[in-house]
Amino acid sequence: MKTLNEQIAAYTQQLQQGEIQIAYKGILTFMGKLRAAFIKKYPHYDVSSIYQGYLDMSYFSLSTKLLKDKGLKIAIVYLHENGSFEVWLSARNRDIAGTYQSILDSLSDEINVFHDKNNQDAVAECILTGTPDFEDQALLIDTIDHGVEKFVAAIVNRI
Repeated sequence: MKTLNEQIAAYTQQLQQGEIQIAYKGILTFMGKLRAAFIKKYPHYDVSSIYQGYLDMSYFSLSTKLLKDKGLKIAIVYLHENGSFEVWLSARNRDIAGTYQSILDSLSDEINVFHDKNNQDAVAECILTGTPDFEDQALLIDTIDHGVEKFVAAIVNRI
């Protein structure tokens, strides 16, 4: 295994090529456009700021009064390593998450949901797109919006 100094040297070398910064900025710029689209289309949602992350994930969350009252929120997540967008049902704490764990089984009939046991931030996860096309951002926003809308409707119908 490489030492931390060796890993930082490799990281620095990659940054010196300049592509990582351009890609990262492009992802976050898109996330800002996506967030703005949700604020405009869904004024009844409370929309959080964008969490930029540590090159692992970037996300923002959505909540309604109903979700908030139950200690839940929806997160729209870009997973950097996978290059994919997902939507997650998240809970304020582990106790609340446990209460809604059974929702996963009933959701699977309606939408393609799963739960990665290593992901303690989500109760249920759904891939919105595994191959986002950042060149056609309007279509990408529509794809994500449609998937989130379907996910939220399925969640709200079960809580």
